[in-house]
Amino acid sequence: MMTYIKPQLDTDFNIIPGEDIEILARKMAAAGQKQVAADIACLKSMGEPIHYLLDRKLIKELANGEKFEIELQEDGSEKIIGKIL
Repeated sequence: MMTYIKPQLDTDFNIIPGEDIEILARKMAAAGQKQVAADIACLKSMGEPIHYLLDRKLIKELANGEKFEIELQEDGSEKIIGKIL
């Protein structure tokens, strides 16, 4: 039986050769979540909107927190369907 120290997933993203695949997968998922949060914070600090799917709806969230359901048009423009409260 292999014993290991449980990694601190918010800080320990080092990949160790031969590491248990479950630990590796958790480290990779945690690293991805941390990077997404950092990227969102960076975009918001620059005043840029973020886009994501919520319940199969395309959402545009402005830097000030306002959220809108949008629809992409064939020409690439956005059509606002409605504000999300």
